[in-house]
Amino acid sequence: MMVFILYEMADVARWKLPSKVELYTQGAGSWRSIPSVVHPHYLPCDDWFTAFVNGSVRWIARDMWAFNADGIRSLIMLFNMGSQAFSVLMIPGALVSENPLHLSIMSYGESLAVSCHGRTAGGSSCIWVMKEYGVAESWAKLYNITLPGVLVQIRGFRENGEVLVLSLLTGDNQLLCYDCETKTFANSGYTGNLFTFSSYAFMESLVLVQPGNGFF
Repeated sequence: MMVFILYEMADVARWKLPSKVELYTQGAGSWRSIPSVVHPHYLPCDDWFTAFVNGSVRWIARDMWAFNADGIRSLIMLFNMGSQAFSVLMIPGALVSENPLHLSIMSYGESLAVSCHGRTAGGSSCIWVMKEYGVAESWAKLYNITLPGVLVQIRGFRENGEVLVLSLLTGDNQLLCYDCETKTFANSGYTGNLFTFSSYAFMESLVLVQPGNGFF
């Protein structure tokens, strides 16, 4: 099952809300609209980070109706594949005022992690984890990461505990493996632009994916 969210532009600066939501069901092999789904939150369209935990897919979103003094209120929006409904979850209070484009969400074991990226050379980036799944009060800062260059994005976690980070060191974005215990990093040898790299948790499955009848 996959969910597709489409935003239409009202003008160059505003999006039409609510958005159009389509759901793909593998058994039927087709997309269908969910007209009753209404949610007031905007997903940054150029942030590709999602986390699938406990039957729900999650995005970092911007609340369009509740602004703080900085004009931004970031949160987590989730879509439950079973109930086919949207809901929200609060991010750590220290990150609420951060631009959603500076935040990433990822799975951390059976729970969630949110990272905030440094945008200046030598700037520190942080990773927060949800100690108790679904309990917003259980967010705790796990790591601060500082690299010689600009830490562009945190991409995910390896099984050995290392963190995959994308850093601008010598004019190119380089994928690094960072050891949070020794505070050292190793270069993977891969370089590219911001959109070259994606990281997903692999889960083996014997389910055969059948071709559908098109995107819509």
